[in-house]
Amino acid sequence: MTSTSELVWLYIKQRPFLKEILREGTVNYSALARKITIEVFGDIKKQNAVKMALVRMGKQIDEVHEALEEKILDLLKKSSITIKSKVVVAIAKREIEEIKPLSYARSGNHITYIVSQSEFDRIPKKLLWKSEENLNLIIIESPEDLEDIPGVIAHILDSLASEGINVVEFISCYTDTILVVRQADTARAYHILSTITD
Repeated sequence: MTSTSELVWLYIKQRPFLKEILREGTVNYSALARKITIEVFGDIKKQNAVKMALVRMGKQIDEVHEALEEKILDLLKKSSITIKSKVVVAIAKREIEEIKPLSYARSGNHITYIVSQSEFDRIPKKLLWKSEENLNLIIIESPEDLEDIPGVIAHILDSLASEGINVVEFISCYTDTILVVRQADTARAYHILSTITD
């Protein structure tokens, strides 16, 4: 039989925003316990047990988060950032052998090319589904530990998203994290990434 704590943890895991507010301790434990008790157990008989489970989970989540965040920030401090301007993202209907992409990714139905403006100008437009010009490429080169530390990419993307910066394209290749952002966002993106890598 599944314990109350296990059922509460499953409920929290399925709602990442709850993990964050539990970690920060910015939650009304009684109100959340009441909501979970009704949704999971169908009545409020276990509300006190659920509340105690939430309090314990908040402390555990915070401890795990702090240890992981320390590893992530340590790795990012060992990383370097390079920016390349005048980049285009082109979604092709088929493989285009005549160009030299900076990077590309292939899915079932599409090929996404990240190319310099000069290479893009050489592509026959009939071969493209769509494209976006006036972009910049940000390459974050990290140590090999990147593969062993969970949450590094999430931390990078969350740092940018929380400042309203959209990543147009994203490719991860071994120790390189490649982000494509709009020109208007590049200076702010670089500042944010420099802050977390310094």
